[in-house]
Amino acid sequence: MTSKRRWTWLLSALALAAGFSLMVAAYGVAANRTKAAPKHSQAFGTLKAVLDTIDYLDPQQAYTGQSWWAMWNVWETLLTYRHVDGPSGYKLVPGLAQSLPSISANGKVYKFKLRSGLKYSNGQAIRASDFEYAIKRGFLATGQGVGFYTDIAGAAAFAAHPTASGDISGITANNAKRTITIRMAKPRGDFLTILALLFAAPVPAGTTPAIHNGNIPASGPYRIVGYDPNRGFTMLRNKYFKPTKDIPRGNPNRIDVSLIGDANTATQRVIGGQADYTNAAIPPDRIASVKNRGHLILRKTANTYYFWMNVNVAPFNKLKVRQAVNYAIDRKALQTLVWGGLGQPTQNILPPTYPSYRKLKLYSHNVAKARQMITAAGAKGANVTVWTREVSDALTAAQYYTSVLNSIGLDAKLTTLPRATYYTTIGKRDTKAQTGWARWLEDYPHPLDWFDVLLNGNRIVDQDNNNYAYYSNKKVNSQIESLKKAPVLTPAVNQRWASVEKSIMQDAPWAPWSNRVFPEFFTKKMGCIHIQLLYGIDLARLCKK
Repeated sequence: MTSKRRWTWLLSALALAAGFSLMVAAYGVAANRTKAAPKHSQAFGTLKAVLDTIDYLDPQQAYTGQSWWAMWNVWETLLTYRHVDGPSGYKLVPGLAQSLPSISANGKVYKFKLRSGLKYSNGQAIRASDFEYAIKRGFLATGQGVGFYTDIAGAAAFAAHPTASGDISGITANNAKRTITIRMAKPRGDFLTILALLFAAPVPAGTTPAIHNGNIPASGPYRIVGYDPNRGFTMLRNKYFKPTKDIPRGNPNRIDVSLIGDANTATQRVIGGQADYTNAAIPPDRIASVKNRGHLILRKTANTYYFWMNVNVAPFNKLKVRQAVNYAIDRKALQTLVWGGLGQPTQNILPPTYPSYRKLKLYSHNVAKARQMITAAGAKGANVTVWTREVSDALTAAQYYTSVLNSIGLDAKLTTLPRATYYTTIGKRDTKAQTGWARWLEDYPHPLDWFDVLLNGNRIVDQDNNNYAYYSNKKVNSQIESLKKAPVLTPAVNQRWASVEKSIMQDAPWAPWSNRVFPEFFTKKMGCIHIQLLYGIDLARLCKK
């Protein structure tokens, strides 16, 4: 190797190995126990699954874990994650690309080459230029993931004046050679993981910015048909898909997905034999009884459930009020009330599985102190509307939260929204939502996925905003921007992230309360069950007896 190429390889290897190995090490003690994989693929006819909700089935718009659970097997990205159980599931592998990219010594130029002979589910060739179009389409559609790609050279200029005929100067594609070159305006340590997000999945050039729920030709093992937002959708095999050693063709020939918000009904579907699987939040009083009615898997994953407080709207524009809320919540009691004990109390933004995690103990449970702080802040009797979505676990948590706010001297009432519109409503600045329920499940295993996406004031937008607290602290924003440049999660970098987290929680825009353990419930007919750390139950590798 030449000196430059040797350094390029080393930078890439270190960024992947050091960053991910630290994350993997943290997960090692919490690996999910699943049934052994069969020696050979076990294809079968139909898998019937029940989910509680999805937002969209469009790579540029979907931003919920359940949507991604399905879409991960529909639209491939240049890089993706292995279909394996345990910590190895965090390893980045080629998806549509034929290998990991070469990266320049300054960390600003990435070069890819597509695998040969790739086709969408309609038989159309997948071209290198489709990647650029997917990124462009994100800006044209004001997609929910565009903020991840603004560090590409020319992306900010394109975002200011997006047109279908325009170009992002930092992306060069050669269809004849199947090559893609990406130039960054500045280095970003998590860029490889960002390229593995579904937002960057190539789509046919000319796909309109309008939302296409399942109608965009697929590039992965399955394609989506028959989407009905009130009932569900179906996934069928993509006959043009070319499997790899890390991406299987998939065992089910067909996957019928029903959308049912009521957890009792979803659970009963599996018990009664009308469904093979549900990830509904099994009601706490049924946890013990369902264990003998099927296969109950308790899946540990990186997540945080929290109540957000809009720091720009009274009374939560006062620090003492936000801190009082954190003192008033009984986090331990909430685990039993909402999950039947299947959760871990937390005051942290990051889940404990991250190497940057340092357990915070800023707020002891002290209702009397919370009342005193509300009075001192001049907020006693202030009107508060608590927002939540129409899903049983969210409603239970929000009802408790509303009662707590009333118990410390606020005048709180609860309002609920349909599952499909909740996040878009509270994420619109003009709504001026005061406070409410939310959760975050990792998009990719890096602290930036939490702090940059959810709490960096520089990324606040007027619509589809993920920073529901509208929190912006100039010092914290600067620290996050600086840490974006760190290519490796070293102990020193992890400590810097821990300091950022502590600073944010001292400002108290959130009241985090749970790291949930997810119940995944299967019929006894399932012969093997597999869990991918990032995406959850790996539907492509399920098999029946």
